[in-house]
Amino acid sequence: MESKVIAALKKVKREQWIVCGLAGILLLVIALPVGKSDSEEKQAGEAVPASQDTAASSLREEYESQLTRILSQVEGVGQVAVTVTMESTGKKLVEKDKPEEIQNSNQKDAEGSQSSSESSSIQETTVYEEKEDGSQTPYITSETFPEIRGVLVVAEGGDNPVLVQQIQEAVMALFHVEAHKIKVLKMK
Repeated sequence: MESKVIAALKKVKREQWIVCGLAGILLLVIALPVGKSDSEEKQAGEAVPASQDTAASSLREEYESQLTRILSQVEGVGQVAVTVTMESTGKKLVEKDKPEEIQNSNQKDAEGSQSSSESSSIQETTVYEEKEDGSQTPYITSETFPEIRGVLVVAEGGDNPVLVQQIQEAVMALFHVEAHKIKVLKMK
């Protein structure tokens, strides 16, 4: 039996051995664990998505601190940690100036019949407000705040079903969030 295996190995060409060796090395490289360096981990933890506006971030933080402050005063809740996630960054409506120009023309032909035509054009331009330093910014007429996607509350009293219900109702009343978007957990 050994002689058959040795004979079969002798029939394998040099190129085939090289391909097998390279395939083995490739599998070894793929299987090695890859870890991030300390600086990469710090950067990944501090990264803020480019789409997240600083105003929306400060609004989210304000919601979290407000809810934490209120819930910590409720009897039986104990220590509280709150996380609020936002759906979008909100929208601002910019004032537009829309001057309309209307032109009327009346014409009489040689037979005495009269024809009239009317044309109008609208040009839309953004209204700017000038600041004290001379810079101009678009004039905002209204602003919609970002919607809340979900609320997570971790509380010491999170194992009490009555308290969990009260926390959910408080969040629903405060932020107009549906119950399925609120999760209350027990703090360790």
